[in-house]
Amino acid sequence: MGSNKSLAIEAAKELNALLMPENDLVSKVLGQVTVTKHVEWFFQNVAPEREYKPSTLEMYQVQSRKLVAAMGDVPVEEISVQDVAELLEKYSARSANQIRQVAVDIFRVAVSRGLRMDNPAEATLKRREKKARKRLTQEQYDAIHALGEPWLQNAMDLALITLQRRGDVSRMKFENVREGKLYVVQEKTEKYDTGYLAIAVGPKLKAIIKRCRDDLASPYLVHRRPERKVKERAGMDHWTQVKPQMLTRAFAEAREKTGLFDGFPENELPTFHEIRALGIKRCKDRGEDPQKLAGHATAKMTSNYDSGHDEIRWVQTSSE
Repeated sequence: MGSNKSLAIEAAKELNALLMPENDLVSKVLGQVTVTKHVEWFFQNVAPEREYKPSTLEMYQVQSRKLVAAMGDVPVEEISVQDVAELLEKYSARSANQIRQVAVDIFRVAVSRGLRMDNPAEATLKRREKKARKRLTQEQYDAIHALGEPWLQNAMDLALITLQRRGDVSRMKFENVREGKLYVVQEKTEKYDTGYLAIAVGPKLKAIIKRCRDDLASPYLVHRRPERKVKERAGMDHWTQVKPQMLTRAFAEAREKTGLFDGFPENELPTFHEIRALGIKRCKDRGEDPQKLAGHATAKMTSNYDSGHDEIRWVQTSSE
């Protein structure tokens, strides 16, 4: 510090300020960007250009808040692999993998901005998620189906036959049925070629569509008469429309009425989404490939839905 006391004191103050990570003014002077500032920049500049779907954007916001809470005041360049790993260890496999997904993306953008040379999140390991939810059997499906309202039965049968997700089932319209085909633009995969489906209307699907035409005028295949007629509801363009969340609730109510799942832990109860897995299993049992109908980009994605069922599928082969 030298022999000049006053100069030494000033130098000591300056060094102390430099060593305080919470001193945002000094960080700005040094050109350092904290994780908080970078995450804010990400959502202001990168996220809008990517046009995330609402569910994806919400997931990014939720997981990035966890990132900020753990290391928000630390400069981006000082985050280590250990810092990210220690954060991930605090959460379940599913939550940890979502945090990691967002962190990898956010730090990748940090590298592109020149804020650091490597991606600390990318070096962490992805956790294996063990599926707790039970697969839906045909017997359980039939029992739930029998106790559901007619509109829920229609939705369940459409999901089982077409292998579509609840959101895609709820958006099916009568005008989408033409020239012997049911046209579906899948919500989750519409940016890929696999997301545009022209499903041939066979006898079973034709019967379901015919059943959907009841005495309630609606543009939607799956529709219901609500307790109160409200013309304008958030995310709905017709008062008879059924939102995806309503499918989940109605399915759960019918499921509980069966008594088949009494005593099951909450995280093991099959949901409406499991109908899709049952439909894929049925296709495979018939020796058909459900990949195109499901709108999956890879066979591995389809096999994920087919796994977890108790029944053994014997592979037919021959020998000399």
